[in-house]
Amino acid sequence: MGGPKGVRLPTPGQSRVHGHRIVSVRGVLQQLDGDVRSGRANGLRGIPTGFSPLDSYLHGGMRVGELCLLGGAQGVGKSTWALQVARQVALSGHGRVLYVCYEHSEEFLLERLIAMESALAGEEDPISVGDLRNLLAARAGTGDAERGIGDLLAELGQAQPVLQRLAGYEERLFLVKAGALTTIEAIGSLARACPGSGPLVVIVDYLQKVSVYPEPLGEEDQVRRSVEGLKELAMSQSVVVMAVVAADAEGVKAQRMRIHHLRGDTALAYEADVVLILNDKHRAVARHHVVYHPNVAEGFRNWVVFSLEKNRGGVDGVDFEFRKRFAHSCFDPVGGFVSEQLVDGRLYLT
Repeated sequence: MGGPKGVRLPTPGQSRVHGHRIVSVRGVLQQLDGDVRSGRANGLRGIPTGFSPLDSYLHGGMRVGELCLLGGAQGVGKSTWALQVARQVALSGHGRVLYVCYEHSEEFLLERLIAMESALAGEEDPISVGDLRNLLAARAGTGDAERGIGDLLAELGQAQPVLQRLAGYEERLFLVKAGALTTIEAIGSLARACPGSGPLVVIVDYLQKVSVYPEPLGEEDQVRRSVEGLKELAMSQSVVVMAVVAADAEGVKAQRMRIHHLRGDTALAYEADVVLILNDKHRAVARHHVVYHPNVAEGFRNWVVFSLEKNRGGVDGVDFEFRKRFAHSCFDPVGGFVSEQLVDGRLYLT
């Protein structure tokens, strides 16, 4: 086996130069064969999001080493969907999840998980986020040591089943309140320190809030450096990274965002392996549906269109729809394809 003059690569073809690994195809093949035989080839198996038929187009789900961007206008349900994916991954046992949130506290996220769990479990009268928050607010400061969270939830319905379901994945879903010091490097350290074993999904909510040092030249520079850093994190630590991307006011006015209209550095388009764009259905479909079928169009407000704009591992340009259940902080996980005509509008990211 030859190499540069004076250098001979050892079988199975691996050496290091300035910290970089050089591996021959033979070496990679032998390593992969060993991983398959031992059952260590986790990177070959998708980690399901829990949403069908989306997972079938992702060939089973998300994969380690990849970056998924989730974009859309304010209020469309990006964080709701991301948290539901986190819950599904942890619940199914397919992996661990580190949810790094720049906007909300851990308690805020837990409230939504409780409402989500109540609704997705098929409770006849699921606990709504509003009812839960009102109850907690009413009990705040009472100093009643005899009544815990289980007792409070019992006033809203079947508390124990909800708590039992939470207990089923409470050690595989980790919540972090991020702040001004939470850089890409900090997120990487959190990922390395995350307890447990098995594949890790890191969810960053949201991209424009990631702290960048030294100070970026502007918002585009901040987004570019953040997305490049998150992709490097995914590859170097062999984790899945999902980043929520916020949209500006122009995005609210547009019918649909397409990847080639992403504002800012082209790193947003190039670095991501999967790009999902969310839009309220009543903004995404052709105007004639709204004008000539107003009764039908009114029902569009209960649905969100998920456009798979980039899918490096398979088919893209596919549009799905999922029904909102925002009172319980979730979506129905079983959706379908959008049958109405979509408008090729624009939605810009900031």
